[in-house]
Amino acid sequence: MRTRVFSFFWWYNSLFRIFTLFFLYPLFVGFFIQLVVLPYLFPSLHAGEGLLKGGDWLYFHRLAKDLAERIRVEGWGAWELRPEGQAPAGIAAIFYFLFVPKPWVMLPFNALVHALGGVVLFSLVYDLVGERKSAFLATLPFVFFPSAMNWYAQLHKDGIFALGVLLFLWGWYMLVERKRGIFSLFAIASGSFVIWIVRPYAVEILGFFSLVAALALSLVILLQRRKSGLWWVTLVFLWVAAFSVNGVARIEKPIEKPSTYPWSYSPWVPDFIEEKLRGLAEVREQYRFIDPEAMGNIDWEVTFHSVGDVLRYIPRAVVVGFLAPFPSDWLKEGTSPGGALKRRICGSEMVVVYLSLFFFALTFWRYRKIPLMVVFFFAFLMLLIYALAFPNLGPLYRERYGFLMTLVALGIGGGWRFCDFQKA
Repeated sequence: MRTRVFSFFWWYNSLFRIFTLFFLYPLFVGFFIQLVVLPYLFPSLHAGEGLLKGGDWLYFHRLAKDLAERIRVEGWGAWELRPEGQAPAGIAAIFYFLFVPKPWVMLPFNALVHALGGVVLFSLVYDLVGERKSAFLATLPFVFFPSAMNWYAQLHKDGIFALGVLLFLWGWYMLVERKRGIFSLFAIASGSFVIWIVRPYAVEILGFFSLVAALALSLVILLQRRKSGLWWVTLVFLWVAAFSVNGVARIEKPIEKPSTYPWSYSPWVPDFIEEKLRGLAEVREQYRFIDPEAMGNIDWEVTFHSVGDVLRYIPRAVVVGFLAPFPSDWLKEGTSPGGALKRRICGSEMVVVYLSLFFFALTFWRYRKIPLMVVFFFAFLMLLIYALAFPNLGPLYRERYGFLMTLVALGIGGGWRFCDFQKA
């Protein structure tokens, strides 16, 4: 008993130290960028208020200031989570109202979100490899990659989204591994809620994939005739029923305003799947015309007008989703402020990603665990969807971060353990 208590407190202290490091680093970097780097070292890139030119954070900041002023005049009844559909502005408005309407007041919140994501990812990798040093090293790219500065040193939704994704994936891993019981369902539910705050559409997509995963896993349990798993099947289906109700309702709901987007229907494809693919094609079309000349465009000329078009592009989409930007893009000049520097940074990060994905393949083969397969199932499909929907590297790189970095971390953690075992 005494040994268990000591082990618990040691583990708690270890997590607390990891959290402290993961929190202080983005907090320090965020203040340094907003108060020193942009105003004094690179004033040509400074849009004012510590914000970089040419980013969505300028729009979010303006919305947050306006909403904070409305709250000050009209009271809290004027507050809304997503002014003009943007949750980062709604969250920032709370801080702007309580403190001052400056972006730097959001830096502790951003650092907290980023640190929590790092701790959750550490816990997920540790559950797989069972070794703290490997799990810690595996988490470092997620926390320290420079591209993450876009959301913890500025004002964006991707840090919150990544945290929700990591909670969701960790919850599913624990659920399939049959660890921590009800806590796994809490992690899935809380992750889904965090995702819903910033990107409600992603909850619908993940809900549908969850239904598929639950059905497949339940079939496996039944075929294996493992009666001990009946409680788990019940929990999965109870959660899926609650989680998917909104998604299924929206899938089956008749379209009130028919789309004018040209689409050739296929008689062999269920209507609810066809409508989803058509919606994805429309999203891609919208992004194609945001900035046709942007240097970040990739496969800009590709459009979808049938299920066949989507299916034919899937092999290329897998490559883009996992491996873009490609080496040929790393040294190109950018069109946005600091675009060339961003490309160099992305290139250095992608070197780590490429190596990590190679080790993930080895890890996947070595462990061959169903929980790991389930995590890969969600990550793979979401990366595929993003590659189908976004013909631009900017949103693709940001929105896939939580999913891709989970695979990167699992690859590093598993690869490190593999090397240790080889030495032994």
